[in-house]
Parts: sequence; C-alpha cells; structure tokens
Amino acid sequence: MTLPTFLVIGASRSGTTSLHHYLGQHPEVHMSPVKSPNFFVAGDPQPPWEGAASRAMARQWLTERRDYEALFATAGARRAIGEVSPVYLQSLRAPARIHGACPDARLIAILREPADRAWAHYLGRRRDGLESRPDFRAVVEEELTRTLPEDVAFGSYLGVSRYHHFLAGYFERFPRSRLRVYLFDDLVADPAGLLRDLFAFLEVDAEIAIDTARRHNQTGIVRSPILRFLWTRTVRLRIALRPFLPAAVRDAGRLGMGRRLRRPELDPELRARIAHALAPDVERLEHLIGRDLTAWRHAS
Repeated sequence: MTLPTFLVIGASRSGTTSLHHYLGQHPEVHMSPVKSPNFFVAGDPQPPWEGAASRAMARQWLTERRDYEALFATAGARRAIGEVSPVYLQSLRAPARIHGACPDARLIAILREPADRAWAHYLGRRRDGLESRPDFRAVVEEELTRTLPEDVAFGSYLGVSRYHHFLAGYFERFPRSRLRVYLFDDLVADPAGLLRDLFAFLEVDAEIAIDTARRHNQTGIVRSPILRFLWTRTVRLRIALRPFLPAAVRDAGRLGMGRRLRRPELDPELRARIAHALAPDVERLEHLIGRDLTAWRHAS
C-alpha cells in the first residue's frame, strides 16, 4: 500500500495546477496522474448554494481508499510521492483526516491575495459553466449578508479566501517543519527559486531544471460568444465524460480555451470591499506564517 509523502492542499486559483505539472517534471517525484482526487474531503456534504453541475463533479471525487492508493501504485523508488487537491484548504475536517492517514506527510500551501483569488475563482467557474450568476459584485454582497461558511467553503468565493481559518488546523496537527506556505506572488516572480526551495523541502534534487514557461489553467472570459456558449452549456456532458477521457485530451480542451480568454480587472472599489471583509483573517494569517501581508489588508 502506498500513500502520498506530500500533498499540495491549496489554495484554489493560486497556481496549484501549475505546481502539479511542474512537480511532475522532476524525475524523483511521482505525482498522482489525477489532479484533485479530493479523497480527504469526499465525505463532506456539498453546501446548499452549490449547483447541479458542481454536485455532479463532486460525485467523481475518490471515496474508496483502494482507488486513492492506486494513484500512487506506480511510484516505484521515487523519493517523493504526491498529489494536489486545493479543496483540502476548504474543509475544517481535512487536517484530521490527512493526519490520520499520512501523519508524516509534508504539506504545501500556496496563497493568493484574497480578492484576486476570489475573482479568479469566479471567472473560472463562469468559464466552465459552474456559476450562472453574471454579476460578481452581487455575488460578493450576497455572501456578505450571511455568515461565511465555517466547516466547508466549497463554492464560496470569500469563504475559500479565509486562509487562516482553514490552515490553522494543519498547524495544530503537523509540526511546522512539515509545512511550507508560499505566496502566489512568489511563483509569479521567481518560479525557479520557489521550486528549488520546494524540492529541497521534499528532499529531492533541488537543482533539476523545470520548464515553467506555461502557466496552467488560467481563468478569464472566453472571447468568442459561440465558443463561450458551447463550453459553458456542455459542462454536464464534460463532467460525465471526464472519467473516460485521458488527461491529455482534457488538458487540450482547457488549453484551447485558455488561448481565447479575456481577463478583465477586478473593480478597485470591490477589491477594497473584499479586503476589508477578510482583513481579520489575513491579520491572523500573518502571525501564523510569518509573512507581511499588509498589502492584502489594504488592497484597493
């Protein structure tokens, strides 16, 4: 039986897909052939605000341990064995489950400025047909009229950006030496430097050259109205076919969409509104990870 020696736990829309591909280039690293198996949160209930397409996608999350272990069965003698599931940073129950199964695992998080992350999350779900609401401002105001989710934040744009809330449980259960937290800005500014540090953390050759030219799974609005209509309206079909299509075919479809995206800027006033709402969580996060996040608390 083989279980991962490391997990990338989030956050969504913070470069985790790129990390999955970059890590997979290292000859001493075995990556799960499936990104986001979501095994350690598959038992969590889907919140009432999630739509039918998102619920259908969640039904494909791995629930059986034997299926999860099969992802790592061909790891052979590789020194590091891992998987990437950003939703592990959206559930308060995930840290205990991961610790119970993989108490010696190393955990990696990469965090993006909360408003930018929420905006990219919204654009990605709109692109893929998982979000029908056309006005992000209205979505934000709606989320702020209710208490942000405590136990699971699936599909909550502001809830998923509460990093301290969901990260603290990992720091309670795992020694700090087993946790590494990066910022999305680190990946953008110096991907090679981040990867050298990450490989050293995983105790594999840190000097292996990795091709980081491509940024994977970028979000935005599909420029062509026809393509946008076809891509969003076929979401249920794409979800149904996903288990039967090779990853290369799925990636080719996303790459094709990625070349035809328009990436609008987030309204500065709305960015400031989100930053103000999430500032208490960001302040606690600063103390937890030892990084100066002043710009996040005063984003505009």
